Amino acid sequence: MSNQSKKQSLLGQVNPQQKKRQSSQKKKRISPQQQRAAMAQAQLAQPQLNTPPKQKGIKRWITFGIIALLIIVFPKPQLITYEKLGVVATSVYWSALPGLDPVIFDSSLHPRPALDKNTLYLCINKHDPDTCQKYQIIKKEGFFSALKVLISN
Repeated sequence: MSNQSKKQSLLGQVNPQQKKRQSSQKKKRISPQQQRAAMAQAQLAQPQLNTPPKQKGIKRWITFGIIALLIIVFPKPQLITYEKLGVVATSVYWSALPGLDPVIFDSSLHPRPALDKNTLYLCINKHDPDTCQKYQIIKKEGFFSALKVLISN
């Protein structure tokens, strides 16, 4: 490379050969028709990008439905007030799942409910009915009352 071409390149002046290269690069620019076609393809691809959030929303609703179903199906604790010989007690009773024994949260006794008859049997030994005592249920309250009592204790 000669001194003059070095000076020209340093001064920002371009060789005639470099001008040809730049003009050929300019010719490679996209025509307006090609730009419209590319935009149309991008618009067609855009709805495909919107479908996964819809599927995600559907999955959320399905999950919410399953959780709601479990809440409805599974037994919830109740606050029961029961008495025997004038002695009144209030306890949180959970009827448990099928195959599990019911529980009274503040007692080591084993409950045998007859809630439809407003009767509760509390047994020392769950396999021996002679160890059970009969209590009359005075009042039954719902889940939120039971939750309030559990939290306050």
